[in-house]
Amino acid sequence: MHCWGAEVADLDDILANRRWLRRTMPFPHIVAREVFRDTFYTALANQLTAVVERRTEAGSRPPLRPIPGYDAYGGGFDREQEGPLGLFQTTAWRDLLSGLFGITPTPYVFAGTHYHAIGSRNGFIHNDCNPVWFPAAAGLSIQTPNYAMCDYKTGAGTAPGAEKVQVVRGVAMIFYLLNDGWQSGDGGETGLYDSADADIDCPIVRCPPINNTLIAFECTPRSFHSFISNRRIPRISIIMWAHRPKQEALEGFGADGLEQWK
Repeated sequence: MHCWGAEVADLDDILANRRWLRRTMPFPHIVAREVFRDTFYTALANQLTAVVERRTEAGSRPPLRPIPGYDAYGGGFDREQEGPLGLFQTTAWRDLLSGLFGITPTPYVFAGTHYHAIGSRNGFIHNDCNPVWFPAAAGLSIQTPNYAMCDYKTGAGTAPGAEKVQVVRGVAMIFYLLNDGWQSGDGGETGLYDSADADIDCPIVRCPPINNTLIAFECTPRSFHSFISNRRIPRISIIMWAHRPKQEALEGFGADGLEQWK
């Protein structure tokens, strides 16, 4: 019997395939299939099934909520997420993703899940190059959002101003799981585009939601992507952002290159 705590430090124990494919069109991104060994993937899927199916009970966290502006449901993981899902809030995983794209690692990580019911509408083409807020952390130990202290999008909250920090999304990751039986034509892909004005149904690249597959890319002003409507089965994924220092983003893209929240 395997048991994984919140800190999964040795990726060699769980990664099945280190040969991840780096593509350059329409912008640099990584696609990896059969990411985790079967035992760890099954543990992830079992734990996320419980999250997706959770019902509101007295004194418990509510289930996944509608995401404003999207035909989808979502929720962030607990700040001290236990079990295999905790992997996505570890320094090891943060460093892996940051290193793939050469961004400076920070303590600030957001991880959670997205659920698209059958027939969810297309998303919209966007780039994720957004400034966000966290309670300030010392060192590089992981800090996840705390909305009461410091709202992720606005910075509003109970924490004094000196105890908040604004950073920028640096790397986005989407990991697909629980999409059993997906076939070409079912939809639910992540589309990659060369323009914000592109036809959403005609991406340059379609990344299918095949179980145990991930896509990752640096968040830049050109990393245009969107969810494409799913027709036959729900689309379920784990989503994560590793964040970079704001000054690094400003030096790379300029103030006009950052995507402000609408």
